[in-house]
Amino acid sequence: MKKSFICIMLALFCVSMGFSVNKNEQADKNTKVVITGYIISKGNMPFPQAAIQIQDSTEYLIICNEKTNKKLLNTQGKKVKLTGYIQEATGFFVLKKWKKVK
Repeated sequence: MKKSFICIMLALFCVSMGFSVNKNEQADKNTKVVITGYIISKGNMPFPQAAIQIQDSTEYLIICNEKTNKKLLNTQGKKVKLTGYIQEATGFFVLKKWKKVK
């Protein structure tokens, strides 16, 4: 009886720890990030993709709709400020909003 109680309590503890770790990872995924850098182009024609190069030479591919991608590519070489979040699995930057910086 005592062994089964200890096993049940240990199993419940492990399950609750699993849920708490999963919850924290989801919160970090959607944390808003603001980065400033220069727009560069990645890929070959006819499918170029906008990316941003920040001050330490790190580059992030920008995930956005086609219309926004074209606008970003038109500002290639210009400094911009992007708001969104970075996908943990891929390292891509998911764009929510952006603006040119003077």
